[in-house]
Amino acid sequence: MTGKTSNRLKEKKELILSRWEERSVAEVPSAETAASLVLRNSLPLYLDHLSEALDTNRKMDFRSVLLHDRESIRIGKLHGADRAGNTSYVLGEVIFEYHILREIIFQVLETEGPLSAIQRDIILDSIEQAVNDAAVKFSEVHAEIQDRFIHTLTHDLKNPLTAAMMQTQLILRRSNQTGPEKESARNIMSSLNRVERMVHDLLDANRIRAGEKLSLQFAECNLATVVREVVAEMTLLHGDRFLLNSPADMEGFWNGDSLTRALENLIDNAVKYSPPKTRVTISLSSNQSAAELTVHNEGSPIAKEDIPKLFQPHRRLNSPAANAQGWGLGLTLVKGVLDAHEGKIQVESEPGKGTSFVLQIPFGEDLETAKAQVFHT
Repeated sequence: MTGKTSNRLKEKKELILSRWEERSVAEVPSAETAASLVLRNSLPLYLDHLSEALDTNRKMDFRSVLLHDRESIRIGKLHGADRAGNTSYVLGEVIFEYHILREIIFQVLETEGPLSAIQRDIILDSIEQAVNDAAVKFSEVHAEIQDRFIHTLTHDLKNPLTAAMMQTQLILRRSNQTGPEKESARNIMSSLNRVERMVHDLLDANRIRAGEKLSLQFAECNLATVVREVVAEMTLLHGDRFLLNSPADMEGFWNGDSLTRALENLIDNAVKYSPPKTRVTISLSSNQSAAELTVHNEGSPIAKEDIPKLFQPHRRLNSPAANAQGWGLGLTLVKGVLDAHEGKIQVESEPGKGTSFVLQIPFGEDLETAKAQVFHT
């Protein structure tokens, strides 16, 4: 019985393929843009493989089973890679194509009577495995395409951005510029700096999303100076709405550039999610082991169940006060920077009290030890 079913599947392979292609084109939107060869190039292999499974009833020695399963995985991944190469396909469509195939296989094979329970299980198991393998490969290829796109985009942006920043700096250095002209140049420079930060944020957040830890170089850094400079730039961009509470100096062993970008993102968010002209308070203090940097705004509270989601890529709060600019990656980057410094981030948000993002940033290596190591080197 099993051999007859296997032979019937081989005999009816072209019928199954043509029916599957017809239904896929009719029911899967992205299939209309795919060539016939692309639609068909992996399924003949899959049907041959399924015929072998039905013919042997999976009664093979261990080595044969292992080789059979490896080939099954390869075929499923081939299908997933094919679909990922067509940029219009989404994962749900890849899975739906297999659902269509399953229905057609049963329709064709059961025209002469129902299949046995064992045969149905073999087919269902095979389809399930193929779906899983195709979905995994589809996702992997899409991630690779996204990575290449992001690196190409950021590389192409850097050259014109650098050129524009250099020209703006030349304008700012000219002594014959009037007040309004210099103010305009400063605004242009501030916007260019923002674009540059967004490019770096996109690259770093993509690494974080891939599970990588940011690779940062640490050196002696005055965090109080970093905070003052960021607040001064944000004041230029958003106006005089910031209150800074900070000591004159606070030195530690940090990466100043990454902490600058983290603070810029926190302040941008504080402005974005708070009513216009309300105060945004930036506070810097310390204990024996860490600096504590707090950014507080007077906006609507964040629901407790939403707080864990804040640091996921491309997540935004549904707030009417929000101005949806940027990549939606700011808080993802902030957490990545804190993780690289082996620090912690805490969110405090209550009705009537506003929202605070509190960064605990360890001082890092003992400065004297660090200096001695550098001197010795």
